[in-house]
Amino acid sequence: MFVLSHSVISVFTLTVLLNVFYIVPTQSLHSSSAFKTCQECIASACHKDSDLPCVPCDDGVSTLCIRCDKKTMDGDQQFYSQQDCEKSCADKAKCTCDGSCYVCVEKGNAPSMTCDELSKAYDESCNLIPYTPK
Repeated sequence: MFVLSHSVISVFTLTVLLNVFYIVPTQSLHSSSAFKTCQECIASACHKDSDLPCVPCDDGVSTLCIRCDKKTMDGDQQFYSQQDCEKSCADKAKCTCDGSCYVCVEKGNAPSMTCDELSKAYDESCNLIPYTPK
């Protein structure tokens, strides 16, 4: 019984450590503001003042306003679209989609980046339209 309790504690500790040190592969710095409705997102400062896209969540109910920071944690430039990335990146082949943003990967780890591939966004009347980055 004594040996079994140490095994349980060891497995529990390992599980906690794995959860604490789990690293998300997305390297881009992007954030999103969550809203209960499309109308709230369209009326928000995120969309109105900053002209950032409102997109539907996977749950089909709530809405996100997406913001891509200018640089990643590695210092690579990031953009809302592949076209903007290719205009500014010295080597167009280094433009990689990561999360909701495109990154001109100079220092980061491009093979580990994964794309959210946003396909739909809301227009000013909350109609779903094809997502076109600004």
